[in-house]
Amino acid sequence: MAATNIEFTFVPPYGSSDDLTGRVAGVTHSDYRVAVYIRVGNGWWTKPTFESSLTPIQPNLIWVCDITTGGYDPLASEIAAFLVPSDYTPPLAQGEPSLSPALSSNAVAQVITDRLTFHFSGYDWTVKESCGAYVGPGPNIFSANPSNVWLDAQGRLHLRITHTNGQWHCAEVVSRRSFGYGTYRFYLERPVENLDINAVLGLFTWSDDPAYNHREIDIELSRWSDGSDTNNSQFVVQPWDSPGHRQRYRIPAGLTNTTHSFQWSTNQVFFQTHQGALFSPPATNPVIHEWTFNQSGVPVPGDENVRLNLWLYQGAAPTNAEPVEVIISRFVFVPAALKPPVITGVQTLTNGHFRLQATGEPQLTYILQVSTNLTDWVGASTNLTVEGFLDLLDTNAASLQRRFYRLLTPAQ
Repeated sequence: MAATNIEFTFVPPYGSSDDLTGRVAGVTHSDYRVAVYIRVGNGWWTKPTFESSLTPIQPNLIWVCDITTGGYDPLASEIAAFLVPSDYTPPLAQGEPSLSPALSSNAVAQVITDRLTFHFSGYDWTVKESCGAYVGPGPNIFSANPSNVWLDAQGRLHLRITHTNGQWHCAEVVSRRSFGYGTYRFYLERPVENLDINAVLGLFTWSDDPAYNHREIDIELSRWSDGSDTNNSQFVVQPWDSPGHRQRYRIPAGLTNTTHSFQWSTNQVFFQTHQGALFSPPATNPVIHEWTFNQSGVPVPGDENVRLNLWLYQGAAPTNAEPVEVIISRFVFVPAALKPPVITGVQTLTNGHFRLQATGEPQLTYILQVSTNLTDWVGASTNLTVEGFLDLLDTNAASLQRRFYRLLTPAQ
């Protein structure tokens, strides 16, 4: 018999009312049931109902569960299923922040999925969902609906403010990783000048811990509902209203691509905005504006994450009552202490070609050099690690008696 297992075969898209389906293996269908739970907001709930807390398994080992029997159920962020004996009574979940440990103890297999997590620019992110409630910043409703947050075929991130059922819905994503000291770089592909005066695009770090003003370092693109303001962007080390903590500036009209960055170190934060998509080295893009914050108040890293959001200042609707959209093509992080790449594999192929594999930081550039004498080195290739993995092939190795390799990390 196959190993005992449970899996999802169809997870309804976020916002959908379709049924959840799955498959089990390694059990007799009549001896087991499936206990399904969904997480809506901050709480877990039994599905399909409290009265029907166990889902039967069909003879073909397929099971189907209606997970949208409540008002906000289509907005469930996580879905969990436990394969349990048919005579087991699973604990009811009625909005508790966590599932009962008894479920794992009594289940012979389990599976869980997070519908709000996605992968962008080499990192995992979570979409903010306020389940119809008005929350900060704004206050606004934040939606994880695919019409508000999505990746296109080129892997670019779209954030959009939409009007649905008489309400404006905003967008925010949060990195799962905390980065610390280093350079944070954001690549935009929409003219900043076209942003509605009530809209705010935020590219920043944030910690839920209030220490060091939530470790908030901001690049914010907005005119804050002031149509007479000739500036449309700002650099901020919070609190913004303390003297010397904010620098307003203007990004000229007509620039489709701009690159925004800040370098966070122990005693300062150095901000820059460049024309075009900045690729280093060397950085030849014209600098639009730069500013160094080096007074007291530089935060110390902790549990902060990167956040990207598009929202409405004080919740005010766009002036033209039209949706607002931005495109972020890349996010790059360069650690302050950048570790060298790690070679994970070397292999001489049957045709004499040489293969080298290594890992590094996502979205960074590494240079492969070769030599026959360990003195004279020649650049063989420059490689961008989109996901942090390098897979390099030297097709000239077969004609040489010996060949040496090294990976270099240039200035980023």
